[in-house]
Amino acid sequence: MDDLLADFVAETREMLQAIEGEIVAWEADPADRERLDAIFRFVHTVKGNCGFFDFPRLERLSHGAESALSEVRAGRRHASTGLVTAVLAIIDRITDMIDAIDAGESLPEGGDEMLIAALEPRRDEPDSETIQAGEQAGPRAARTNGNTRSIRLPVELLDRVMSGVSDMVLARNELARRLREQGADPALQGPFERLSAILDEVREGATRMRMQRLEHLFGALPRMVRDLSSELGKQVMIDLEGGDVELDREMIESVRDPLMHILRNAIDHGIEPPAQRLAAGKREIGIVTVSARRTGNRIVIGVSDDGRGIALDRLAEKAVAAGVASAAEVAAMTAEQKLDLIFAPGLSTADTVSQVSGRGVGMDVVRANVERFGGSVSVSSKEGRGTIVFLHLPLTLSIVEGLTVKVGSHTLGLPRSYIVEIARSVSRSVEVDRLGDGIFLTFRGERVPCLDLAEVLGLDQEVDLDRATFVFLRLVSGDLFALAVDRVLDNEDFVLKPLPPALEAIGLYGGTVLLDDGKPILKIDIPGLAEAHGLASQTRVRTVSADGGTQEAVASPQHAVVFTSLTGRRRALRMAVIRHIHMLPVSAIEHAGDGMLATVDGTILPLLGAEGANIATETITALRLDDGESTLLYAVGGVVDSLELPDTIVPVEGDDTLEGTALIDGAMVGVVDAHRLFARHGRRAAPAQQPTCRLPTTDPWVVSFLEPLIRSAGYEILGEDDRRAADISVTLDAAREPDGDGTVVRLRSRPEGSDGDPHSIYRYDREALLTALASARSGTR
Repeated sequence: MDDLLADFVAETREMLQAIEGEIVAWEADPADRERLDAIFRFVHTVKGNCGFFDFPRLERLSHGAESALSEVRAGRRHASTGLVTAVLAIIDRITDMIDAIDAGESLPEGGDEMLIAALEPRRDEPDSETIQAGEQAGPRAARTNGNTRSIRLPVELLDRVMSGVSDMVLARNELARRLREQGADPALQGPFERLSAILDEVREGATRMRMQRLEHLFGALPRMVRDLSSELGKQVMIDLEGGDVELDREMIESVRDPLMHILRNAIDHGIEPPAQRLAAGKREIGIVTVSARRTGNRIVIGVSDDGRGIALDRLAEKAVAAGVASAAEVAAMTAEQKLDLIFAPGLSTADTVSQVSGRGVGMDVVRANVERFGGSVSVSSKEGRGTIVFLHLPLTLSIVEGLTVKVGSHTLGLPRSYIVEIARSVSRSVEVDRLGDGIFLTFRGERVPCLDLAEVLGLDQEVDLDRATFVFLRLVSGDLFALAVDRVLDNEDFVLKPLPPALEAIGLYGGTVLLDDGKPILKIDIPGLAEAHGLASQTRVRTVSADGGTQEAVASPQHAVVFTSLTGRRRALRMAVIRHIHMLPVSAIEHAGDGMLATVDGTILPLLGAEGANIATETITALRLDDGESTLLYAVGGVVDSLELPDTIVPVEGDDTLEGTALIDGAMVGVVDAHRLFARHGRRAAPAQQPTCRLPTTDPWVVSFLEPLIRSAGYEILGEDDRRAADISVTLDAAREPDGDGTVVRLRSRPEGSDGDPHSIYRYDREALLTALASARSGTR
């Protein structure tokens, strides 16, 4: 009997899921006899089954609905709104009772007689002649019902079958690899290929068993739209397209809540009341369309309405009032950027709080939920015309495209949907800087934060940034960051397995993956990783750069680099103006009037921050600052950290180089005024004419030891075939001096001097050699 009862509950739930949409559609077209018959068959079936299982209350409810529907079928009653509402209420009570039966609980008490009484005809209903006339005039919907053989299976059994097939595919792949390694055997090759083809078919069939048509998701939408529009005093029709599109059943459950939220927004915020629609020249009834289509390995669900659209100016005002963005930031936004504000947390455009809206739990939750399973959300709107929201969803949660990477001795998986580019540290397009505990890359002119994946995982050996591979990842919000790994291995299709509870609690991993050789690895949860390290911004502001392009900058918070000045004081500079960190040899620095200049990469730049400092080292650290037009260098004693600036910066009197003082980690730190720096010293960088040097390149010691030192001092080394006159030339052990060159620096191999050459320099006397080079370089200017 338990099995029979379970079948009754499962069958009734299936019919309930399909019947709600039929009732709402029947109300819109009372002449549709096919739908009326389907509803009647449902309540009739429930009544018969209840008698067998001895559920008298269920039997009375279904019998009441059956009697009322029989009157309609016989033409003696009209399918009025009141009747449809009463039938829906009966079905809701049947649903509650089925849930109670399944849970082994007692049935909900009371209210049955009132529900049955609501089915009685009212005086305002038309008579049978009017009903018959309407039926004769109304269209008939032609429908064909195909006979499909089906069987009901537990979902857990399907999951076990899919898991077993996935393991078989992995075993097949490992066998194929071993056959390739041992050489092809014709006696085995044919049977293996047949086995592989059969397994592919089995895998496709098992995957399709997990798929459901979207009509299972769409079935409950008409009822929800009807109830909500009635509650709000609006008239709304829903149009459903693409119900035959198939999606993984887990994905359908995951997208149910976001879709419901978007629909509620469309009805509450988008569709106007009937009077406003008529005044705007629209139909009194609003239309909400839910469509679905498949594009490649993704499903796109669109929810559109023909309502008022999104008023961008009002949305911007709400954002300023809620503290999401400042008035200046909003003024700099384009229409597209203002529209993106609807995803800001805590922002609601509703003027009053209700059960439907106004609580600040809005599209940010929708976006977070959709991103959690690898999807994305986009919005388009035109004021006065309507809004459309697109949900871009992966076809399945079980199989995703991925990239395997190596970090130390560990192999990890990255979802490929977030990866935009991969670059090696040896590439000239990548510059790596450590700012305190943070890593930042300069890539294609953009400043990108970077995470050392080994450090994130807590491994003993960090990734060698000089040999690292950088995987650039872009979140759905537009934020770009990079992961430093030891190397990239291969592209693979990941068959995801659920995480153990202990690993799931960490919040860093999105599932386990079995590779072809059967080895399990962990898949990194990219959104979770970014959120945990503060790399996912909530709102973004785009500013137009000098070359006409756009640069993205996080509106809040502001990041800065904290450093010690050459005089020992703590200072901070906003991260946005810092482009690189240089180690400058002192020989590359010159005093020019009241200021200082330095040569970096063949370019002469103003050097600030070193005024009045006593530089006792051979090199100094300098921050390269850039505003898009000009470049400056700022000398520092050492970088301390990179962190967020506090909201409050207190102005200071008497030091116009600072915009104010901030309290950071309990200490006062002066924030350097970058605007004033560029206003006073900003100018386009001037290319420097590098002094030239000629070396005896036939000596191995010169090539290995001397040449790198002279290059670091800012000299260009002339080759043997270069006929230009060198600014200086270097000789070793009284060798013949070249003709036509300038200053000659003579080196000797022995520490003790020679009477014949008292002005020569011992070749390992680094200080004397650098002094000679600097003196010779000054003479060339």
